[in-house]
Amino acid sequence: IIHKNEEEGAVLAFLTSQLEVEWACENFSDASAVVLPMHGKLSHVEQSRVFKSYPGKRKIIFCTNMAETSLTIKEVKYVVDSGLAKESRFVPSSGLNVLKVNWISQSSANQRAGRAGRTGAGKCYRLYSEADFSMMDVHQEPEIRKVHLGTAVLRILALGVKDARKFEFVDAPNPEAISMAVKNLEQLGAVKHRLNCFELTDTGRYLVKLGIEPRLGKIMLDCFDVGLRKEGVVLAAVMANSSSIFCRVGTDEEKHKADLQKVRLCHRDGDLFTLLAVYKKWEDGHDNRNMWCWQNSINAKTMRRCQETISELENCLKHELNIIIPSYWRWNPEAPTVHDKDLKRIILSSLTGNLAMFLGHERFGYQVISTGQVVNLHPSSSLLNYGIKPEWVVFTEILSVPNQYLVCVTAVDHDALYTIHPVSFIQHLEEQKLQIKVISGLGTNLLRRFCGKYGQNQQKIISRLKEDCRDDRITVEINFQNNEVVLFATEQNMEKVFCTVNSALKCEGKILRNECLERNLFPGRPGSSPIALFGSGAEIKHLELGGRYLTVEVLHQNAHDIDDKELIFLVDSIVSGVANFHKSTGSFRIASDGIKWGKFTFLKPENAEDAVSKLNGIEFNGSSLKLVPVCTSDNRGLPFPAVRAKLCWPRRYSSGRALVTCASGEAEFVVNDCFALGIGGRYIKCRVSTKYENCVFAEGIPMHVTEPELYDAFRSTTARRILNIRLLRVKGNAIASPSVSTCEEELVREISPFMPNKSFPGQNFRVEVFPPEENDSLTRATITFDGSLHREAARALDHLEGHFLPCCQPWQIIQCNHVFHSTLSCPVRVYNVISQEVASLLESFQSQKGVSYNFEKTENGIFRLKLTANATKTIADLRRPLEILMKGKTINHPDLTLSAVQLLLSRDGVAHLKSIEQETGTYIMYDRQSLNIKVFGHQEQMAAAEVKLVHALRQLLEKKPLEICLRGHNLPPDLMKKTVENFGVDLEGFNKEMPEIKVELHQHRHLLKVWGSKEDKRRVERMIFELASFKHSSLVQLASENVGGKEDNQRVDYSEPSEDACPICLCEIEDPFRLESCGHMFCLACLMDQCESAMKSHDGFPICCLKTGCKEPLLVVDLKHLLSNEKLEDLFRASLRAFVASRAGMYRFCPTPDCQSIYQVAAPDAETKPFSCGACYVEICTKCHFEYHPFISCEAYKEYKEDPDSTLLEWRKGKANVKSCPSCGYTIEKADGCNHVECRCGSHICWVCLENFRSSEECYGHLRSVHQSFVDIV
Repeated sequence: IIHKNEEEGAVLAFLTSQLEVEWACENFSDASAVVLPMHGKLSHVEQSRVFKSYPGKRKIIFCTNMAETSLTIKEVKYVVDSGLAKESRFVPSSGLNVLKVNWISQSSANQRAGRAGRTGAGKCYRLYSEADFSMMDVHQEPEIRKVHLGTAVLRILALGVKDARKFEFVDAPNPEAISMAVKNLEQLGAVKHRLNCFELTDTGRYLVKLGIEPRLGKIMLDCFDVGLRKEGVVLAAVMANSSSIFCRVGTDEEKHKADLQKVRLCHRDGDLFTLLAVYKKWEDGHDNRNMWCWQNSINAKTMRRCQETISELENCLKHELNIIIPSYWRWNPEAPTVHDKDLKRIILSSLTGNLAMFLGHERFGYQVISTGQVVNLHPSSSLLNYGIKPEWVVFTEILSVPNQYLVCVTAVDHDALYTIHPVSFIQHLEEQKLQIKVISGLGTNLLRRFCGKYGQNQQKIISRLKEDCRDDRITVEINFQNNEVVLFATEQNMEKVFCTVNSALKCEGKILRNECLERNLFPGRPGSSPIALFGSGAEIKHLELGGRYLTVEVLHQNAHDIDDKELIFLVDSIVSGVANFHKSTGSFRIASDGIKWGKFTFLKPENAEDAVSKLNGIEFNGSSLKLVPVCTSDNRGLPFPAVRAKLCWPRRYSSGRALVTCASGEAEFVVNDCFALGIGGRYIKCRVSTKYENCVFAEGIPMHVTEPELYDAFRSTTARRILNIRLLRVKGNAIASPSVSTCEEELVREISPFMPNKSFPGQNFRVEVFPPEENDSLTRATITFDGSLHREAARALDHLEGHFLPCCQPWQIIQCNHVFHSTLSCPVRVYNVISQEVASLLESFQSQKGVSYNFEKTENGIFRLKLTANATKTIADLRRPLEILMKGKTINHPDLTLSAVQLLLSRDGVAHLKSIEQETGTYIMYDRQSLNIKVFGHQEQMAAAEVKLVHALRQLLEKKPLEICLRGHNLPPDLMKKTVENFGVDLEGFNKEMPEIKVELHQHRHLLKVWGSKEDKRRVERMIFELASFKHSSLVQLASENVGGKEDNQRVDYSEPSEDACPICLCEIEDPFRLESCGHMFCLACLMDQCESAMKSHDGFPICCLKTGCKEPLLVVDLKHLLSNEKLEDLFRASLRAFVASRAGMYRFCPTPDCQSIYQVAAPDAETKPFSCGACYVEICTKCHFEYHPFISCEAYKEYKEDPDSTLLEWRKGKANVKSCPSCGYTIEKADGCNHVECRCGSHICWVCLENFRSSEECYGHLRSVHQSFVDIV
């Protein structure tokens, strides 16, 4: 506002910190203005820019409180005052120095206003109200009330004053501050309490002579005692100037570079050691120290101030205490020695009140022992560059901006704590600290199941643990990158937390290992096919041929509110053998006994029966559980595009009467026209109905006549309009009808001859007969045909029309409804890209006679289209183009490897996907389970989208950086520092070796990102690995990230160390795939080849991990990811053959060629039973495996099959009245009559001599002339 509306003149805006100043400078952009920062960490050159003139542009200066009194800028005419300033203040109640943003005083506000218009009229804009101004202190609080009083109290006691609280101050500080200062001096050993007064010790007298802050003096004196004179003086100087030694200013890139430069200088023991190391490097032989400071982002001005302070301290020590400070250093920052321990102990003794303990988790940070405050390390702390959290630290002050941070933090040794606190006190504190336990080697899918949707399962476990243990700090974290679960809890609660989480993980792992796919051996109605459970290792876990149920449906009144995991654990704890569970999706379906929650499938029928008997009626979540056995199928839908036809037949006898509805006023005319109407070989009587208006009542109708036949008879007799005919049937109970399954089997037999594959009708059509209700007069059925066989379907329906089933009575005539239906559906996003094509097709349907459709959007957001037509061919023709549109196209391309496809889940992948969809007007769907990519839209658009997507994923894969973690359980803690030292701040060392490579270091994540060719990426990885291996033995090992102490880092590892070579091809892993059960890595192509080999050879089951020594089977979830649905079906069939072959003749396939059904072989001593194949309808003897042969033993039938004439020869032995025809060989048995016998082949035979004649006359002539008789004479 000032810049746009006010006259010329510079603007000076007061902010609270360097961070705010830099943010304001970055976000204010205007071509007509020059924006300048002003704060204490800028170099002299940068600070001098605010005094320069910039003609034609307004100068806008964002500054901290330093511009309030220390400088005057002549051109400033406008001041913006925030009314706030950041200042360090000693808090007596906590004994800590806190850097915090506070309101300024009225005098400071006036001083700021005075910066405007020093050479002319000016304005001050105050960003606070007049009421706020009136509430400010009139004058700035005296400095003595804001600082630690240690030095002042020392001087007062040195003057002989026995009680500092009774000293007459000009501006008396808080008595509590004086008491705290005395307490701190007593801790430092500078004063001692004697006879109700305080006296100076020798240390105190030395500190008075030195004239510096007691803590700094104490550090120097203690360093002198261990021979570290040089180090003690330097440490006191850099500690006094710690806030401004490192310089982090400029753009984000410049700040990032400054951070990396600091990494090289950081020391593993914390910030004070880092500052000590910085000064040592600055002092060690640099010709141009200013340049060195610039190159390392060090404030040269502060370093000179430190040097001056050191010089003053050396002179003071020489003259006051007669101590000479040497010029050499005994402490070496590069090599850990006993001096490190001495320095940490000394720093601890001087900062006793500033001790903090790590609480075990980064979120909770450190607890300040003296106050109980929970504070985190400041982001600039050197310790963070090592990725560690030391168990115990000391700090100089707390920064509050507005979050609180520990500043200038130094790690301290655990054993040194006992010199300042009792052992019991330290142990009590450590009992409150969170311990860590890592459960590693877990599969990705196991972790996903444990986590649950949106982390719900994980949060439930955490909430329950917090409640049970009464500790809100308990945390369970999932690290998907390292496939591990990390537990945080106190030592007393850790066992309970571990047992709870480990139990949940084992339960999820058990579900994954036991998971089976329930497969029908052949397509058909539910319950008609035997069921196989296809499980881990691609093995058949159970083959159910007896029709017993394996699946139960769970019903519950509160199914919406059930905790799914609790229900699963309940079922698993009571009943063994859970193979799978499936929760109902979408809206919950309501049954008579409750709401359907879902289904459980068990490994054996006995397990399912146990579930029904043991779980039924159990109280759960406020209501009783209800379990119902169900017959399931594969849930894979029909194997063909469906066209449905409806048919029905009567259940009750016809009463011989019918009600004919006529057009208004035409009933009498119909009666006259249909006088003596004949139908079904009978005349029927017609009269006008007295009960129903415009109706004709017909009587005497034959029982077998159907409504369509009656309708045709009336229409052929009268020209009047017949609206409807209803055949009246007898009241009372319906006749005993055959079972639904019997009717279905009979319908299948009637239709099968019209289908191309007569032996396996389930592949072409399905029949469903609906159980009739008690009052139903008709039995109804639906036949679902393969839409491509519309001609065969039409012939089959014509055959059924007017006929009755063999299992029914002759009057139960089948009526076919010649209105056919077919339904298609697609999601909203698919419809959005094909809507124009669908609309165009639907518009073309309107012109076709007998065609109608219903198009609607369901509650679940699915578009459903129901087509209706009067012919099966019409339905098939209508459906075909729609199906092509809604089915989309699966993208199969050699460049779409697993690594490339998974990039679709990344941010860049999603962005590219959306961009391609917008450009091409298509919808691209990625199925995470099958790892398939489908594209929907117009043919040309889909082709363009496929090309663009493959190209984009190829580019993404090439551009995807290799991420190398520089911290972890097996890496040295200073690996990031060594990387920067070896390869430079700009990592130019990598570019010298590989010019085309790009490398970035993300400091806070300890992550190295590498862009380039595959060979270059691997080369960088090897270089880092070699660096870690080379340095590892010589580095001091510290606890891992987020770990306070070594004894806390417990690891439960369920996997073996990984290797780079694929166990199958023994080459470097290409397109890696991690197995769920054991975590071993393989090439994706190698695992697919292993499955393909099992399919072709029908051997190699169970399919197991081929890693040496590991025989863990591949789980179903692995097989789903590795194979398409078609390949998975092929693997199931191969496994089924291997299962049958391995059972030593216990099972056999149906002998019909290509039949997929299986039967169990009868035991040798068992009764012979037939096997009726539900796929091809043949009957087989389960003992001899020939056609079923009732009343004949298997041995006799087998002999007959081998020699069909053997039984005939046995039968005719010794029978004189049995002979063979001399012409055709047919066996003839003569019971009585003359000796002339005519064979079925037409020959006339003399029974006495078996001579053959062409006619009976010739035969009789022969009998008369040769044998003198037509018959045998007894």
